[in-house]
Amino acid sequence: MLWVDDPANEALIMWMFGPAGAGKSAIAQSIADLCFQQGKLAASFFFSRNASGRNNETQFISTLVYQLVLAIPEIKDAVSKALHDDPLLLSRSLHVQAQILITRPLNDLLTSSSENGIQNPRPRLIIVDGLDECGQTNNQRYVLDVLSTVTRDLTYPLLFFVASRPDQVIRDSFSKESMCSITTRLALDDTYKQDMDIDRFLRSKFREIITNHPSGADIPSGWPSDKDIRRLVKKSSGQFIYASTVVKFVESPCHLPQERLDVVFGLDTPEISTPFAELDTLYNQILSTVIQIEKWLDIFMVLMSFPQFPARPDILDHLFSYRPGQTRAILSDLHSILYVPPKEDRKGQIRILHASLSDFLLDAKRSGRFFIDPAKSHTTMARKILEVLVKPGK
Repeated sequence: MLWVDDPANEALIMWMFGPAGAGKSAIAQSIADLCFQQGKLAASFFFSRNASGRNNETQFISTLVYQLVLAIPEIKDAVSKALHDDPLLLSRSLHVQAQILITRPLNDLLTSSSENGIQNPRPRLIIVDGLDECGQTNNQRYVLDVLSTVTRDLTYPLLFFVASRPDQVIRDSFSKESMCSITTRLALDDTYKQDMDIDRFLRSKFREIITNHPSGADIPSGWPSDKDIRRLVKKSSGQFIYASTVVKFVESPCHLPQERLDVVFGLDTPEISTPFAELDTLYNQILSTVIQIEKWLDIFMVLMSFPQFPARPDILDHLFSYRPGQTRAILSDLHSILYVPPKEDRKGQIRILHASLSDFLLDAKRSGRFFIDPAKSHTTMARKILEVLVKPGK
C-alpha cells in the first residue's frame, strides 16, 4: 500500500511472486478490496486455469476497460466512440485494444483536465493475479509485453500489481531491461514470517467454526489446543493452501469438527519429504472419502481438461447419463476443495477451488490412483459427447 500511495512512484509495476499455496491470490484479493473501499482500484483481472474466460488472455483488455469506464467515467465517451468506429476492435490484438481503449482515453483525459496526476487523485491501481494460469507460456509473455507497452506509452499514472508463481518465462520477462527498470519485486518468502500469519489465520477460523457449526455448543472448551495449532502450522510448511484446506475440511456441517481434525492428525506423511508432502497427504485423504471414484474422476477430468465446458451439475448429469442430481451427490463430500453452486443457482458452474489440486491430480507420482491423464481425458470426453449426440430423440 505504501507503493500504491506513493505519488512519485517510478516503479509502475509491482511483481509479487511465491510458490503454489503461498497465499498470492488471497493477498491480491485483500488489496483489491482495500483499494476499492478507498477509491484507488481502477480494475482487476484474476486469471484461473479452471474458469472459462479467465484461463487465457482473450478477454483480458476488454474486462479491464469495462472496469476502467466504471471507475473513471470521464473516459466513457472516448471508449464508446472507439468501439462504434471499429466494431471489430475487441477481436484485434491486445496491443491495439490497449492502445485505443486504455492509453489514448486516459492520456487525453489527463491532457484535457487541470489535473497533473497527483492532485485530486483518481483510481490508479490495476491488479493482475494468477498470471501463471493464463494459457501457455507464450500467452503469459504476451500479457506482460502488453503491460510493458501500456506503461511506456501512458502519461496517466496507472500502476500494475501482478501476482504469479515465479515460473521461468515470467521471470525472464520481468528480467528484460524494458520491464526491470519500471518494476519492483515482492517475494513471498521467509521474510514475512508466514508461520505467524498461518497461526493467526487458524485461530481465527477455528473460532468461527465453534461459533457457526451446528454442534458448536458441544465442542469442548479449549479446542483446538495450542499444541494442535502448532502441529497444523508445522504441517503447513509455510503454505496457506494447506491451512485453508484443513479449515474447509473441518468446518463441514455434516461432521463433528473434533473428529475431522483427528482425521487430519491421523494422516501419515510419506517418509520422503517434498514441499507438498503434507498437502498431498491431505488431498489423498479427502479424495479417498468419496465412494464412486470413477465417477468423480470423470467430473474432475471435465473441470481440468475442458475449462470451456459449461460444468453445471445438470449438464454433467446429462453428459455422463446420471440421474438428475447425481453429480451433486457424488461431490457432496468434496466441498473443501470444490465449489458446487447452490441448487437455486441454475447457471452456476462447478469449479476447483485451488490450482494446487490440479497440479496434484496431473502428477502421477503425487496423486497415484487419482492421477488424471490428459490424453485419456480427451478420448473419454470425445466418446461421451458422441454418445450424447447419437441418443434417440436428442
